[in-house]
Amino acid sequence: MRSKFYLLGLFAGDGWFQTRGIAIGTNSDKFAKKIAKVAKSLYGVAKIKKRTYSDGHKMNLIFVWKKEVQDDFAKLLSSTKQKSKTFKPPKMSASESREFVAGLFDAEASAYKWYGKPRVGLGIYNRTAAEFIVKTLRSDSIKAYLSACKNGEYRIDITGNENVERLFKNYSFLRLVFPKMGKSTL
Repeated sequence: MRSKFYLLGLFAGDGWFQTRGIAIGTNSDKFAKKIAKVAKSLYGVAKIKKRTYSDGHKMNLIFVWKKEVQDDFAKLLSSTKQKSKTFKPPKMSASESREFVAGLFDAEASAYKWYGKPRVGLGIYNRTAAEFIVKTLRSDSIKAYLSACKNGEYRIDITGNENVERLFKNYSFLRLVFPKMGKSTL
């Protein structure tokens, strides 16, 4: 079963505070159902609503309407305003840190092939969080590279069979899947 730290990581990447709860957005119907299942098992409540924006793109919004969840997440992340740029990862055990990082990866990362080799990349606009992610990955002997981009984004890359395999072995993802091997698209 998932801990609240997985949901917290997912929220840190793709969520926002509501008046009396939290919301998490995703394009995937399947992933939305998985998120709702995790939230219901932890908090007893989760509701999925579909939304179509004026530009035509569709989004699944998962709502957890509980004031104590909102308060707990705000306290744990030390942030309520401009959350994605200002949150601080809370103090956690090693297993809780892995759950938190898995949630962030499910929210923000993509797995793909680069010249026929597997690679996982994640972009985040929060330096403190990026450094925390790299430190957590390196504590599990996963080589992760951190670079600062001109647009203010911090890019984390994990390359090579051994490192990507170790990532998928040590971190339990709900959305992210190991890149299919075969002919490179480059």
